[in-house]
Amino acid sequence: MTHEWNTARNTGRGWPLFLDAVQIEGLRGWNGENIEFRFPVVAIAGENGAGKSTVLKAAAAAYTAEQSGGATFYPDDFFPNTPWETVQGVTLTYQIRRGSKIDTQTLRKLTSRWRGMPDRFPRPLYFLDISRTQPVNTQIGYGKAATQANFTAAVTPFSEADRSLLSRIMNRPYTASGMATYQNKQVGVLDTGAGEYSNFHQGAGEDATADLVELLRAAPDRSLIIIDEVEASLHPRAQRRLMAELFQIAEKRKMQFILSTHSATIMEQLPTEARVYIQTHRGGGRDVLYGVTAKFSMSLMDDIDHPELVLFCEDDYAGVLIDALINHEDPDLGRRVEILAVGAASTVTTLGGLAEHGRLPGVSLGVLDADQRAETGCITLPGSQAPEKEVFDALDEPAWEKVAMRLDVRAGELLQAVDDARQIDNHHAWTRRVAERLGPRVRTDRVWEAIAAVWAKDSVDSQERASFVSSVQQRLLSQP
Repeated sequence: MTHEWNTARNTGRGWPLFLDAVQIEGLRGWNGENIEFRFPVVAIAGENGAGKSTVLKAAAAAYTAEQSGGATFYPDDFFPNTPWETVQGVTLTYQIRRGSKIDTQTLRKLTSRWRGMPDRFPRPLYFLDISRTQPVNTQIGYGKAATQANFTAAVTPFSEADRSLLSRIMNRPYTASGMATYQNKQVGVLDTGAGEYSNFHQGAGEDATADLVELLRAAPDRSLIIIDEVEASLHPRAQRRLMAELFQIAEKRKMQFILSTHSATIMEQLPTEARVYIQTHRGGGRDVLYGVTAKFSMSLMDDIDHPELVLFCEDDYAGVLIDALINHEDPDLGRRVEILAVGAASTVTTLGGLAEHGRLPGVSLGVLDADQRAETGCITLPGSQAPEKEVFDALDEPAWEKVAMRLDVRAGELLQAVDDARQIDNHHAWTRRVAERLGPRVRTDRVWEAIAAVWAKDSVDSQERASFVSSVQQRLLSQP
């Protein structure tokens, strides 16, 4: 879907309606930061209080409802004045795509009233907030409804497609499903073959997912669907299945999904451009990071002891090279640093800049691949090419023989596997192809670790290796 979406977007054949971005000024600590939605299904992560819900609520105020469905939300629905807060001096700026045309629209509350409401474009919009995870029997009016004898008289069954969708996400064979309505209150009613049971007796994940299926049934094509804490009450396998279904729905029905999450599982399912992290930093303010890996986003949210120095790199392949260089030159240093793959070069560059200006916890340094240019707060790996190209080109036949010894395979067999792998245009696949040719007992990561160790010791110029490790040492020594 990633390739198809980027192709469609760049040729003007993308989603007919799309919210590209929202900029928030003067609201809950936001000072004009811009949040871009670069993919039809985007998830926003961050610590509690980072501003995820503020982004979702601001997005929910971007449109007015269409006659075909959805709801019209007003900023005062989400950001009201209270005895403790007066909301004013606020500007919400939207980049809204309609076909090939991009418009900028603004909602302002400079003093007592919001301006710009009549100018909003129409679009079906639905917002599932965190209240959906509240047990149904604790919600006002539902306890009384459950005792009414005629409550079940208005059950609207799910279609076969919707029932199958719920079954796939929950991995349960529902024989029947639907929504019961009484005095404007809805209760999901499910059956797995052992009799009907309602929200009052369902698990929280089952309840929340049934509500989502009902929403998707009612939502027209091209809708904007906003979901706070999309993983709520779902175990990891169900989270993966849910995300797979949302991708298919977005593509088929040209819908847009904006989600918030605290789940590594959710983040792992997303392509690079669909991952957004909101980082608050010491002294106030926040930064919006794009393309961060799930592991990095979770490390920022996890309250654990930080190592003396964190090295950000693009992927695990680069991380292994960094580790090999450090351990050959200064093994003690290797025990004091953590190497963390965070995503694309642009993400490494952003984080390196933030670290340089003290806007990340702890002491950090970016390490870019050798085919990138050094940036503020970043150094580059030795060489001049992408990691796989650099390493495969640098190793001569004696070096490959040393790799074969580490892998406990015949040198001739390894050299044949290397020659075969290098016929592939995509250099990212070379190491995997070598491992495949060597047989099932040789894992891809083991092959790369052996290659990296020999490269760091025998192929990298000793002065270049020493200079690289010295840069890491100097960054470590610079900590306050």
